Amino acid sequence: MSGPSNRPQKSHQSGKPKSPKYIPTPKRLRTSIRFDTINPSDYLKYDFRMACEDCSHFDGEACSLGYASKWHRRDFQIKSYELSGKIALCRFMEID
Repeated sequence: MSGPSNRPQKSHQSGKPKSPKYIPTPKRLRTSIRFDTINPSDYLKYDFRMACEDCSHFDGEACSLGYASKWHRRDFQIKSYELSGKIALCRFMEID
């Protein structure tokens, strides 16, 4: 038989097939934003004042503590709740 064989190729040095070296992958960083599940009846019943616009640390454009306000703005919270039933609530909220 002169056709190709189905045997694995062997390297000439050790007699074993070459395999790539194992390189461990770094741990993935977990996002620091937590989305809290809100009961639908509570969402409709209570007035949630947990947006940046309600906080004393928010000056109209940014958080004075340096946190990203994108996740805690009212528009994003409403959109997030309508899509997933979860809201990103700020843990440093101070209401005046």
